[in-house]
Amino acid sequence: MAEHEHEFEGHEEELEAPKDSLWRDEHEMEKSANIVYFLTLGIVSGLILREINKKTKFPYSPMILSLGIIIGLLQKSLGYIGESASILSKMHPHLIVFVFVPVLLFESAFNCDWYTFKYQMVNILLLAGPGCGWGAILLGGVFKFVLQYDDNDMTWYQAFTLGSVLSATDPVAVVALLKELGASLAFNHLIEGEALLNDGVAMVFFIFFNKFSKAQSGKGEAVTASQVVINFIRNSLVGPVLGLVLGILAALWTKRILGDDIEVTWLTFVFTYLTFYWAEFCFFKTSGLLAVVGLGLFWSAFGKTRIRSSVEHSVHTVWGFVQYSCDTLVFILVGIIVGTQVIEETFIHKSDYIRMIVFYFFMILARFIMILTFWPFLRCFGYPISKPEFIVLVYGGLRGALGLTLSLMVGCDEELPARFRHLSVFYAAGMAAITNLVNGTTCKALVQYLEMIENPVVKKKVYKKYLEELIVNSQDKMRELESDQFYSMADWNQVNQLIGQPKFIEKIEKLETEIKYMVGSNRIAANSSNLYEGLTDQEIFGEVRYRIYRILKGLYYDKFEYGLCEEDTVRLLVESSDIGLDHTKSILNIWDQLYKNFLNFSSVNFFFKVKEIPLIGPFAKEYMIKHLGFVYDVTTTFLSCTNEVLHLTDSFPMGKDAVRLVMEEVQREIDKAEDYLGILNDTFPEIVRAIQTKRASHSILTHQRHYLDETQQNGLVDEKEYQLLKKEINTRLVDLENHQFEMILPSFHVLAMEFPIFSGLVSTDLDNIIKSAYEKRFACDEIIYEQGMTCQNIYIISKGNVVDEFEGGSIKKGLGSLITYTNLIGDGSCMSTAKATADSLLYSLNLKILKELMQKNPEFEFKIYINSIEYLRKMFESQAGPLANLEIKRLLDFFRTKSKLKKLNQNQKCDLIFGGYLFKGELKDLNNKIYPQYSYIPPQETECLATKCGICLIFDDQVDSLNTQILKQLDLDPHKDQQIQERYSQIKRTSLQEKKKHH
Repeated sequence: MAEHEHEFEGHEEELEAPKDSLWRDEHEMEKSANIVYFLTLGIVSGLILREINKKTKFPYSPMILSLGIIIGLLQKSLGYIGESASILSKMHPHLIVFVFVPVLLFESAFNCDWYTFKYQMVNILLLAGPGCGWGAILLGGVFKFVLQYDDNDMTWYQAFTLGSVLSATDPVAVVALLKELGASLAFNHLIEGEALLNDGVAMVFFIFFNKFSKAQSGKGEAVTASQVVINFIRNSLVGPVLGLVLGILAALWTKRILGDDIEVTWLTFVFTYLTFYWAEFCFFKTSGLLAVVGLGLFWSAFGKTRIRSSVEHSVHTVWGFVQYSCDTLVFILVGIIVGTQVIEETFIHKSDYIRMIVFYFFMILARFIMILTFWPFLRCFGYPISKPEFIVLVYGGLRGALGLTLSLMVGCDEELPARFRHLSVFYAAGMAAITNLVNGTTCKALVQYLEMIENPVVKKKVYKKYLEELIVNSQDKMRELESDQFYSMADWNQVNQLIGQPKFIEKIEKLETEIKYMVGSNRIAANSSNLYEGLTDQEIFGEVRYRIYRILKGLYYDKFEYGLCEEDTVRLLVESSDIGLDHTKSILNIWDQLYKNFLNFSSVNFFFKVKEIPLIGPFAKEYMIKHLGFVYDVTTTFLSCTNEVLHLTDSFPMGKDAVRLVMEEVQREIDKAEDYLGILNDTFPEIVRAIQTKRASHSILTHQRHYLDETQQNGLVDEKEYQLLKKEINTRLVDLENHQFEMILPSFHVLAMEFPIFSGLVSTDLDNIIKSAYEKRFACDEIIYEQGMTCQNIYIISKGNVVDEFEGGSIKKGLGSLITYTNLIGDGSCMSTAKATADSLLYSLNLKILKELMQKNPEFEFKIYINSIEYLRKMFESQAGPLANLEIKRLLDFFRTKSKLKKLNQNQKCDLIFGGYLFKGELKDLNNKIYPQYSYIPPQETECLATKCGICLIFDDQVDSLNTQILKQLDLDPHKDQQIQERYSQIKRTSLQEKKKHH
């Protein structure tokens, strides 16, 4: 017997011998394959339901949740798919939180509009913080007082725990609906922001009440008041702060990445999960969900501009895909788990189903009481909430994935009573299904009944114009296809039907009726060609300001995309426009909004004084460069964009008086910014020089990168060479960020050698200019030269500011400017009066030497003439033609690249096919029209005759193309509305005739 036992033991040892380290269980591999297969099918099912959502507008979330529940209920009869569902139903709910929820929270926070979110912050915090806690208590009271659950079902603390689970909102369907209907961005952000933050807050309350519940039942440690306070602070405050800190680190890292979409995208993913895990499990033991929200909000506010524009689209595309996939899989997984548990459910009674229906109504009532409690505060902070919005805010509090996941955490906690655990899952699943199926599908009818969405007449008019333009563009495309031999047999009448043209015309006629009803038949005809006719002056002023703010936002982003301003600059400027868009009824106040973000000069002066002190000096110097660089960047970008807007006055389709008055507001903002820039140049010329050097280098390197990308796309550079050059340019951009600039004001010798006008001169000529130059100081308001006096010198401003005044206007000039080019091309007399507007240091240059240099150096002469047009077009505005209304930077660039200077003898003929500008002499066209000096010459089909000797700038392209280009970019063609109206009327008549002929 002993031998047999020994033999058996030997066999047992042999059976339990350790397997080879490379051995893998084939059955486990098959199970893993099942899971991957099932998740793939889940995404495919989500795509199918997404298409159904597009067709039926039925909310996506309840559909995908219902699919999961059905799979869970039928898993035993689904074979291969059912096996996978069974495996997934055993997934721990914590795993759902750890894998999916951080992604969903970060994506939602990352893509919010930070300005609107920030303005609504107080209201969001009220609803998501104390509102969530108060809601949990109210719901707990419903369970105990209304539904009469006794302590055998759930204790008070357990009721509050379940109340916390059900207080987390997930109004995805409602927010999507409100966006579709055109609800205000502010209200959408209030609902979305509350859901974003209360996910984390609900989990904090859930943990606290759950601890109290276990302590009460003797299965957990006792909880003291001090522990409650400390834990609440740690969970609610430390988490967001950690997210902010890690967001800063990620942004600094991202700033050093250039041209690598994959690395930037992965960096956002890595920091999302690191933030969650470090917060939850490592050093801090705080709320990982709130930490991820803090990270996402930081990226929304500051991180987006840290991502290079070439990479941003890829990052958002990838995150959009991941968010959709995670949302789909979370609802399927939760549905499967709930469906699986329903099959084996033995703890839910029939009376619980009746109680659940009753609870649904009391849950809405509890949310009503919660919001009503904070109503006085909600009306004082952020955007005011109307009564219809109040009702929708109550009704739109849908329950979703996080509540279900938290309920499953309760469900798998063996320390809690079985009856309570099953009730938690039962109510969470029921409320998610009912609120999504009932509230989510009926919210549209409620919004329309309450007339919550304002639809003013101007919006209806704009939509009507848009439909007319769509029809006209469709007809143009049809005419194009008719001439194509491959469409010669097409039935064009049927094409008109298939593209929906009759339906569009019906919509336009309906809109015309609505507009006529809204504004009154005595005030305006519905088909008036003037889009803004029938509006009050205040409405027109508001519409002009609205357009100006929108145009400025576009121009700011355009500058950023081409490397002409930094990311912090565009963020602040865009935010100033966002603020303005909320106050279009008030006069423009952009500069004051920007100025709030600048330090006063006394603070900067302190850093300037300590810049040479050991240890702290380098930090002070770096701070000044960065801060004043930011200030300078904001100011110059603002001036560049507002000046461009100022030249669009004639392109606005509104009443000219209204446009003129608002443009005067723009000019006042420009004057404020120019005055500030003058003070900045005068106070810190050394720093301004360093800033300008850095900005110029950054702009050129960015241009190099754009050029490299363009040539690579056109196949003009090999892939290997492209990658090497791209890496080199990116390295230089990173090095530029860390470069230490010298803050030394150069001598005139150095300044002259670097002055753009003098570039290309031989050293002997440059030496002659420098030798004849001398410094001259002028006090504030001191006259430098007067109009009409004999001109002997021109000046370069080394310090201070100068204003050049002439009949009809003035031009302000600051550090590094030359005053004035017109004195070099005139008859020897000063053409304006210049005076210092601050204590100024000027370098005086000998006029005679420069004129001699112009005669022998055509390139230098060309530069002088084209730069003088900035003054001449204002001095002789009536003769400037389209040159008067073009932004000066665009105009000078056009002259440099698409014009040439030509000297004309008397009776000499010249071609001006694209037009030109006459500096001296006199020209006569074929119709004997005389063009005196300082005149714009429009394009001529025949040669012009020089009746006097002169000098003319001849264009190689039409200068009007510049105006057309910017108007097209900003969609500001003043004749567009009228042209579209005429074309549409013609198409409508033709359509009606065809319809009558058909009948």
